[in-house]
Amino acid sequence: MNVEIINVGTELLLGEIVNTNATLLQKVCRDLGFDVYYQSVVGDNPKRLYECLKLAFERGADCVMTTGGLGPTTDDLTKELSAQYLGLEMVYHEEEAKKVDLKCRYCTGVKDIPQNNFKQAYYPKGAYILENDMGTANGCVMSKDEKMIINLPGPPKELKYVVEHSLVPYLLKYKQDTIYTYEYLTMFIGESKLAEVLSDLINAQKQVSIALYAGEETVRVRLAVKASSQKEADALMISTKKQIEERIHSYIIFEKDLKEALLKNMVPISIAYKNDFRLQDEFLKPYLSNYPEIEIVIETKQVDLGEIVIVHFNDYTFEVPTFVKAEYSYAKVEARFIAQLYRYIKNFKKEKCQNLM
Repeated sequence: MNVEIINVGTELLLGEIVNTNATLLQKVCRDLGFDVYYQSVVGDNPKRLYECLKLAFERGADCVMTTGGLGPTTDDLTKELSAQYLGLEMVYHEEEAKKVDLKCRYCTGVKDIPQNNFKQAYYPKGAYILENDMGTANGCVMSKDEKMIINLPGPPKELKYVVEHSLVPYLLKYKQDTIYTYEYLTMFIGESKLAEVLSDLINAQKQVSIALYAGEETVRVRLAVKASSQKEADALMISTKKQIEERIHSYIIFEKDLKEALLKNMVPISIAYKNDFRLQDEFLKPYLSNYPEIEIVIETKQVDLGEIVIVHFNDYTFEVPTFVKAEYSYAKVEARFIAQLYRYIKNFKKEKCQNLM
């Protein structure tokens, strides 16, 4: 099933809130084996929302999931426009009206609630109602001519509840093969070099896709495949994994991140700072010692384009150039520090073992 996600709300376009709803729905679609090729945000504007629905189906969506615009006010029109697009009549549900009345009186303590709240009791004819026990606006699923639209509430806590308790159970009958992934974390090899080393595998990919994602001092190699189970996915990936490991084994870190890899190899250290720049070094404090095997000194140097962080590990020195001030590029500095310390300790231990032989 091809799904497009449309998040409705002018507040999203103004940057007033973070759009966590899109991420949640994308994960749900992934777990159900649905393809999501497009996700968009539109303000509370009837014409533009209708155009978004139209465009979504024109470019191949089987199903459109919307969030927001289900409330009682005049600009909450997602359900009405969705029904209009599919040519479905809006019908008043007496039982749903009773639920709205009960919830509104419970929340507000008011005996007679404003009549506009009962707008939430109208649904497209034949719609499946997605119960929302966390709020007054239920979601719904409507279909016509092999087109499905799913309307979901906008408040994140309500959306999460409806998705977990109402939507996913409903969609399980449409479940397809799921995307399973496997990742390698590499260091001391750049993205372009990795792409070159794996070029023939990347160009020949079919069932198993290969993607590279560059981070600070690391590159992730992600394999992805659609399968009905983890066992099937593992079987489909085994040949590709073997070829990748043969080529880049020396660059692979099997810990979840650089920091974990470093801490598994730590030795007693000391740290001294010569300028104002400081590492957020709480993670290193358990290894500080009066008898360090590695003495770390960190200083900075001002240049025309910014600040250079100079790091000394005993007799080894490296530099991290940053624009304007080092603190503005803290993530880069910390990642470089961890990567270099990890490499230094590995070599340090190796030399120490050789000297004992």
